Amino acid sequence: MGISPVCRNRGGILWTASGCSKSIPDSASVSVRCKLHDGNCCAGFTEWLEARATKKARRALKEILSLRPDYANVIDPATGDIIIVPAANLPVGCRVSVRTGDKVPADGVVVEGTSTVDESSLTGEARPVEKHPGEQVSSGSINVGSTQLVIRTSSTVGDSALSRLIELIEEAQANGSETEKLVDAFAKKYTPFVLIIAFCLCTVPWFFGEEVGRYWSLNGLIFIIIACPCALTISTPVTYSAGLAATAKRGIIIKGGSHLECLGHVKTVVLDKTGTLTTGRFSLSHLEPVGGSKSRKEIMRLLAIMEAPSSHPLSACLVSAAKDEGVVLSATDCALQHTILKGEGVTATVDDERLYVGNARLFRRIGMYNIPKQYTDWAAEWSDEGGTVGYVGIEGKGIIGIYCVRDTIREEAPSVVSALHQSGIEVIMLTGDGQGAARSVGNQVGLDESCIQSQLLPEDKLQYVSSLKGSSTDRQPSLYGGRNLILMVGDGVNDAPALTVADIGVAMGEGAALAVEMSDVTLMDSNLTKLLFSMDIGAKVITTVKENIAFSIVVNLIAIVLTCFGKMTLLWAIVSDVGTMLLVTLNGMKLLSPRTIAAIERKQDGVALSRTKREKDGQRYDNLNEVGSGDLELV
Repeated sequence: MGISPVCRNRGGILWTASGCSKSIPDSASVSVRCKLHDGNCCAGFTEWLEARATKKARRALKEILSLRPDYANVIDPATGDIIIVPAANLPVGCRVSVRTGDKVPADGVVVEGTSTVDESSLTGEARPVEKHPGEQVSSGSINVGSTQLVIRTSSTVGDSALSRLIELIEEAQANGSETEKLVDAFAKKYTPFVLIIAFCLCTVPWFFGEEVGRYWSLNGLIFIIIACPCALTISTPVTYSAGLAATAKRGIIIKGGSHLECLGHVKTVVLDKTGTLTTGRFSLSHLEPVGGSKSRKEIMRLLAIMEAPSSHPLSACLVSAAKDEGVVLSATDCALQHTILKGEGVTATVDDERLYVGNARLFRRIGMYNIPKQYTDWAAEWSDEGGTVGYVGIEGKGIIGIYCVRDTIREEAPSVVSALHQSGIEVIMLTGDGQGAARSVGNQVGLDESCIQSQLLPEDKLQYVSSLKGSSTDRQPSLYGGRNLILMVGDGVNDAPALTVADIGVAMGEGAALAVEMSDVTLMDSNLTKLLFSMDIGAKVITTVKENIAFSIVVNLIAIVLTCFGKMTLLWAIVSDVGTMLLVTLNGMKLLSPRTIAAIERKQDGVALSRTKREKDGQRYDNLNEVGSGDLELV
């Protein structure tokens, strides 16, 4: 008597006792084979369904890959003629023509023309964005307007935003979650155990008689069908793939299922101020000479020289303000030994003098913070109004100028903070700015003063996030009991250390490349509402996986109990197994359905509307308080 395979199914093998053909009636043997054949067909349908889910989950990546241009229309600087060159050979600094319907071949700046550009596949924003001279355009975006754009490339194709996006998605596909690894490990150990039990059921009982052997051989076949872990091994990766695809379609790149799972366990969100809660687009509001040694225009010239090599948004604001006031730099105007002082400012040698530009912390450290009380009062007033105050000083001469720049709050920031609070999540703001500017921004977005940390250096941010995590070294969330994870959102180079040490780091797509590289999640269009969406998807993935595991276990236990009491047939065992696989796979794929996405977005819109209503109610209450009690009439 031997055991031979009749049909292969995913996660297990169906066997029949070939040596007992004389003992089993022909009709029963034919019935068993037919049922097994039907089961194989159902399993094939399930595998087709899984392949379809995987195909849908990867569609977002294929759409992005299709944006990679093959050629670029380079403008010859000598003749002005168009030269078609492979996009991969495009150098930095060349002028490229982007006609209507063309793709932007590499990141660059518009130098001629005004048109609308479709960035939906990169940022998830459906509305085309109008681009003017001087504005940035990203590789892969499409000119959908009626005017040709001429851009000057600022990066090669390999270093473009599109290439970084593709790399991030490929990295995400390679990184599985801890739950996926746990299910796979369970299946590897569980499947041999099931095969051994089924083998014993199909062989040992024959030594106790033909009737007993026939009865337990059939139960052995039933057992191996209902006990295989197909539902778990198929539905879990499909669920995570669907979640990653749903976020990628909306311009949210998550580097793997493990980070997606972490998003569903976040209990504390730490937000950087500049470029995260604010737009990072500064404007110069005040500049006052100190001491009379330099005029306003001379100070603006020194600021332009000092800030031109820097990449901070505040530096770009000061350089732009200098140009607006007619400052023109010559070829000899350069900063020697230019050094960035993290969290403080910059220093360099200009006109044979050592210059410093930065905050009050810098000038206190170097012993140059000696200015009349009038200027310190102005600085305190500007800071209390939400401005960022800076100083210009020359070694040996002291501070020669004081300025103030202002940033604007992101439109969605207050509603996002409110939504996080309503979800029971603690929100903390970190910034290197002074207390006044930090308090002003915190009040505007709805943060208590106790949740605002100001005047922090990059290492201070790192230490603060580390202290929030505590001393625990094992902070990997489990499916049924994740720890209170810390999420950090930032955009600059000085945020990169804190993003790395946080349980999950989120970078704004418009921020520094280092922050994007060091983060676990990237919001391509830097819209904070996408943070809420990604956290909701993470929680939805966890809930869906729990549902699938619970449903699979309950159905299998019921089927096993019925088998033990002789109430289960081979046909119903196949229906139970394949039906469970179908249901849990479809349940995982629902994360890609428009209905699920719309439900999450309605939830976010509801939070925003409720906040707006509360603000209007507060305004009506304030207006009522402005009316004197003598002006009220009883009706």
